[in-house]
Amino acid sequence: MKALAVDTSINKISLAAWNEDTHTSLIIQAELKQSEKIVPAIEYVLEQSKLDVNDIEFLAVALGPGTFTGLRLGFSAIKAISLATGAPIYGIPTLDAYQAAFSEYRGTFVPVIDAKKGRFYISVWRNGIKCIEDTDISPEDALKTFDPEEELLLVGNDAPLFRDKLLEIRPLQKCFVFDSSICIADQLIIMAEHLFRTNAEPLKDYDGPTYIRKSEAEENSKILKL
Repeated sequence: MKALAVDTSINKISLAAWNEDTHTSLIIQAELKQSEKIVPAIEYVLEQSKLDVNDIEFLAVALGPGTFTGLRLGFSAIKAISLATGAPIYGIPTLDAYQAAFSEYRGTFVPVIDAKKGRFYISVWRNGIKCIEDTDISPEDALKTFDPEEELLLVGNDAPLFRDKLLEIRPLQKCFVFDSSICIADQLIIMAEHLFRTNAEPLKDYDGPTYIRKSEAEENSKILKL
């Protein structure tokens, strides 16, 4: 299998290049410099895997939710490679990729991304089954979906912040956090390979990221119209 995956859902860039048995993964703390770092990072993982871009069988990209700018950047980079090579692109929901890294976990699993303005992007899985689809939610409303005695495994770069917000409201809620860096790009390749091998429909040229919330520019435009 020869594949490349990119995740720019948060302020870190997660990349993976797989060339048969040679796998290279990379996580970069990018902050506001994602646009400067993504191309050199792609070149690096390809070089380390000795993978020629023209030999790539398929590409994978995180669909979101996540930051508006980051998601657009990831799509632009992957689409440019697809346009140049003809490799199909498979989009994977970001929170599903987090869960896939813990697919054997049996309990209440909550992947988390900070949506800013006191809200979070989460989904909820119980015993490996998705119970609540990706949503943009406040900590107060999130707690309404959890039993006070329920043990929660919160996963993601922003999981500690979400835990702290939950405990401010319900101090006795049992929250466990796994916030170590997870190379989601590896999971993107694993999940995209299944789609590729089963001849699933790849993304179209006009397909884009999944936005749960309107961008700040769209919200401001709505206010101006009012």
